[in-house]
Amino acid sequence: MRIRSAAGDVLGAGILLGSDTVLTCAHVIPDDGSAVPATPVLVDLVGVHDARPVPARVAEGCWVPQLPDSCGDVALLRLSEPQPAQHGAPLYRLPPLPRRPVWMFGFPEDNPSGLWFTGRIAGPAGPRSEWVQLNPDSPGDVVRRGFSGAGVQDESSRHIIGMIVSRYDDSSRVPIAERRRLSYMIPVETIVRHLPGVRRWVSGDRGVDPPLVSRLVGGVQDVGFAQRLALWLRRGGPAGREGIADVETVVIAAGDSDRYEALSRAVTLADRELSGGDQEAVSAAPHGTVPPIGSLDLAIDVTGWSDTDVARRVADRMDLRADGDTSPLSRIRANAVPLTVVAVGVDRAVDQEALVRFLRVLAERGSRLMLVFRDPDAPGLRLAERLFRPDPARVDAWLDELAASVAHAGEREREAAERGARFASLSGPRGDASGLRINLLRLRGDPELRSHHIVAKLAAFEHAVRTVAARAEATLRAAAVQQAAVEELRGLLTAYSAMLGAMAASERAELFPLQRAAHARLDAVPCDVPEARRAVDRFVRAVHTPPGGPQPPPENPPRGGSS
Repeated sequence: MRIRSAAGDVLGAGILLGSDTVLTCAHVIPDDGSAVPATPVLVDLVGVHDARPVPARVAEGCWVPQLPDSCGDVALLRLSEPQPAQHGAPLYRLPPLPRRPVWMFGFPEDNPSGLWFTGRIAGPAGPRSEWVQLNPDSPGDVVRRGFSGAGVQDESSRHIIGMIVSRYDDSSRVPIAERRRLSYMIPVETIVRHLPGVRRWVSGDRGVDPPLVSRLVGGVQDVGFAQRLALWLRRGGPAGREGIADVETVVIAAGDSDRYEALSRAVTLADRELSGGDQEAVSAAPHGTVPPIGSLDLAIDVTGWSDTDVARRVADRMDLRADGDTSPLSRIRANAVPLTVVAVGVDRAVDQEALVRFLRVLAERGSRLMLVFRDPDAPGLRLAERLFRPDPARVDAWLDELAASVAHAGEREREAAERGARFASLSGPRGDASGLRINLLRLRGDPELRSHHIVAKLAAFEHAVRTVAARAEATLRAAAVQQAAVEELRGLLTAYSAMLGAMAASERAELFPLQRAAHARLDAVPCDVPEARRAVDRFVRAVHTPPGGPQPPPENPPRGGSS
C-alpha cells in the first residue's frame, strides 16, 4: 500500500492487515507537533482496479515512535473505510536466516506507481540487533525514500516476514567503488513485541515453547551458567568447518531451579518476540548474562515428544518444503537447516536415543544445538557424547588455524599500538593478544580435547581471537583517518607558509609565532588533531588578515615531546 500526505506527496508504504488496519513505520507519518500525530494521511491500494484513496489516522494505542535507543519506529493506521480483506497480507514468523532471498515493493520518488527490489538476508543489525540487514542483489536494489513501511516478502514461501525501516550508505570518504549501500528490515516477531495487537494477523510457529518462557523476575542466581548460555548464543558457530558439529550438552537436574531459570531467562531474552520484557530487570542483570536479541531461533521442550514430533516442529518453524514425500524428516533432509536450537528434556522424550539420532541430522544440516538433559546418566547423553565427538584430526587442524590467527592478531595489535600512540584521541589496543597465546596453550592441553565439549571452547576462543583482531583493525583504521587529516593539515600549512614567505617579513613578523605553534601541534606526539586543526586554521586566517587588522591571539605551545 502507498501512503501519501493530504497534499498527495508520497510518504512511504504500508502493509494491509485484515480490512481496516495498515502497518507502517512511525517515521512515515508526518510530525504535526502532537504526542501522537493526529493529521490524517491517504492510503492507496496500488494496482487494485477502481480503488480510491482512503483517509487513515494512527490507531489508538498503536504508536511506537523511534525510542531513545533507536528501537521501535512502528505504527498502525486505522482506515476510515474498510477495504476488501483479500488484499491484506498476513504476516509470518520466520527466522531471518542469512542468504535467504527476499523481495520488497516500494514507491521511490521517481516512480510513485511502485517498484520491486530484490536482496538477501545478511543477519542481525541496527539498534540492539532489532533490525535485519538486507544486501541488495544489485546496487540499484537498495531501498530509498518511499520504501519505509513496505513488506519484505520471502521469495520461497511468499510470506511477509518483515517491514522495511531504513538504509545505510558509506560516507563520501570511502572510494566510490568500495562504498556499501544496504537496506534494513524489522522482522515480524520484533513488530509483534512492540505492537502486541498485531499478533492476530500473524501465522507461523513461535520460537519458544510456553513452558520455557521466563517471567524475568527474581534475578539471576546461577551467574556462571547464565554467562555460559549467553556466550554460546552470542558467539555463533564454527562456520565452514565440515565434519564438526556445534552441539553442546547440558545437564540440569530435576531440582536445580536456579539453573533452569537461568536457561529460561536466556531463551526468553534471545527471542525477538519475547525479549522486550522487564527492561529494568535486564539492565540490572549481571555482566555477560544477557544474550543478543535474535540469537535463538527455536527453544523446545521435548518432554513426551517423539523424534517425528520434533522434526515437525523444526520443519514448521522454518516453513520447509519438499517435493514428493512431505514427511517432516524429508522436509528437513531436502533443505539446509541453519538454526540455533535449544532442546530441553531430551532424556524425557518418547525415545531419547532415536531423538538424539534425529538431532544429529539437524546438526549435519547446519543447526547449532544445545541439548538439555535431566539425568547425568541418561543413555541419550552417552549416545550424544559419542555421536558428536569430533574427528581428532579436524580438531588439531582447527588449533593450527587458531595459532596462525593468534599470531596475526598479535602483529596487528602491535602495529595498532604503535600507530595509535601517535594520536591523543586513540587509546590503542589493550594488549589482549598475549592472553590469547596463553589460552591457546591451555586449549591444546584441555582434558576435553577429544570430546564434543571442545567444539564450544574452540568456537568461543575463535570468537575471542576475531574480537581482538577486529579491535586492532578498528584502531588502525582510525589512525589512518587521523594520519590523513594530519597530512592534509601539513599541506595546508606548507602552502600558507609559502604565502607568508612571499611577504615582507618585517611587516608580518606577528605571524611567525602562529606558524611555529601550528608546526608544534602537528609534530606533537601524541598529536591532538582537533587542536592541530585549530592551530592551522588560526594561522591561515591570520595570513588572510591585512597588516594592521585584528590578529588572532598567540597560542601556547603543546605540552609533551615531539617526533
